[in-house]
Amino acid sequence: MKYFFSIVVLFFPCVLFGAEIQLFANGRSDCSIVVNDHASVTEKTAAQELQQYIKSMSGVTLPIEVYPGKSKSHRVFIGWNERCGNIRPDDNDEGFTYFTLGSDLYIYGGRNRGTMYGVFSFLERELGVHWFTGSFTQVPRRSSMILDRLNRSERPVIRERLDYYHDAVNHRDWACHNLVNTGLSVSEGKYGQMSATWGVHTFQQLIPPSEYFKKHPDYFSLYQGRRSDNAQLCLSNAAMRKELVKNLRKVISENPGYWCYDVSQNDNRRACECEQCVKLTRHYGGHSGLMIWFVNQVAGEIEKTHPDVLISTFAYLYTRHAPESGIKPAKNVVVKLCDIECCMAHPLNECEQNRDFMNDLDHWKKLTDKIYIWDYTTGFLNYLMPFPNFDVLAKNYRFFSQSNVIGILELGSWDAPWSEFSELKQWLIAKLLWNPYQDTDSLARVFINGYYGAAASNVQQYYDLCRRLVTPASHFTIKLEWNSRFYNDSFISKGNKILEKAVKQCKDAATLQRVRRLQAQTLYLQLRRQSAKALTKGTPQHFRDIIKADNTIVREHGYTVDELLNDLKYY
Repeated sequence: MKYFFSIVVLFFPCVLFGAEIQLFANGRSDCSIVVNDHASVTEKTAAQELQQYIKSMSGVTLPIEVYPGKSKSHRVFIGWNERCGNIRPDDNDEGFTYFTLGSDLYIYGGRNRGTMYGVFSFLERELGVHWFTGSFTQVPRRSSMILDRLNRSERPVIRERLDYYHDAVNHRDWACHNLVNTGLSVSEGKYGQMSATWGVHTFQQLIPPSEYFKKHPDYFSLYQGRRSDNAQLCLSNAAMRKELVKNLRKVISENPGYWCYDVSQNDNRRACECEQCVKLTRHYGGHSGLMIWFVNQVAGEIEKTHPDVLISTFAYLYTRHAPESGIKPAKNVVVKLCDIECCMAHPLNECEQNRDFMNDLDHWKKLTDKIYIWDYTTGFLNYLMPFPNFDVLAKNYRFFSQSNVIGILELGSWDAPWSEFSELKQWLIAKLLWNPYQDTDSLARVFINGYYGAAASNVQQYYDLCRRLVTPASHFTIKLEWNSRFYNDSFISKGNKILEKAVKQCKDAATLQRVRRLQAQTLYLQLRRQSAKALTKGTPQHFRDIIKADNTIVREHGYTVDELLNDLKYY
């Protein structure tokens, strides 16, 4: 099984390119869209959406015909045919190629997603369609469109790409249009089957305390002298392991199609301290050694009935360090390595504060070729505070791809409809996970200009102001606090002024709402850090109006929005 792909832009001098292709002009077209008679569901979707977006931008409807399609002078072939060359792509190949040849355009790739991705990429790169958020797609109006010589071929750099933001996990169409291939569940539809992993922190799901603790307290951690139903599992308990395997087999049977199934620790550090677990921990070189020993046995049992299934587990908190005894993950085990403790201000491999994580990654790479990265992209104490990690995204993804990881999950504000720059960030992440060799700032300008309209110039200034907060000497983690020295009075003052100007530039309610979401960042910091000044400026009511009109999740120490407003003691 192949886990790593690279991006390629190829140019074939042997191909004889023909004249320009006029897709449409002045309300007319001599072009048709051609699909194979055996086209897949996603290839049919791609053809229909190509027709739809061309109509939206020009008013012209290109007819869809079955191969070879002869009613028009120019044809757009969707899906591989013999004219594309001798090598037919594998159905699961997510890569794509599009090129002009003679008077025709060819777009093809793997039948499951590759051809569809090729059409979406063509629409974006060549025609200027951008799926910025789940509720806003930019479709430019055009009176004519002429295609010159085209020849582009791409493959994703990262195999499994999960953009864990609100729109990406709640709007499957947005994820597919932006070439994100992994979601939270497996489902069929016009965009094909989205890849997915089953479960997270699954000990409590596979051995629920509510069902097992009273009858089998020995299944659970002996922690600080007593068995606890709010800790981990007793991994040395053979009866528990047998029960977990039985329950996992049921999960797999009832939830088919996931690319891996999770068997991982609960979200705490309360590992079992019983005599046998302690003995095995020492023998296998740490808590991660005991975890791998346990998961390997589970994976071995699952392989007997489900030979093609992968089992994943966390290298997280107390299990992040690789085992020191030489034990290795089994061939059907995926290690999900988490960087939750790391500095997020600088690229992981360029910051001294991340040395321990880098060492852990190096050690895991020696033990397995199935490493999946669990990365973090926002501040989890409060979703409203600026978290300017824009400059690290592409560099981290390039580094991870060079480390041959098989997937990346970018954990953002998945449970909030909006947060600090979340619309921009989730779009950037999608683009860079596919190809991290793009320029982040250039992409950001495309988004800002398209999404913020008349207010774009000032939003661009605010974006640049946030980026300048990061210096070689500044560090922050996902637990960035409002009273951190990272923020300063100058930033708050400048940010407020810039965004006030942006508000005045807004020409419609939708753009105003988008800018006010950014305003919530600096207003919140002013409320927390400059309370006396905030009172004289009417900031409390302004902040309340924004939050109440466009509700979100704040996440400040678990507060709801109302609890946060009450705690600020201005109301």
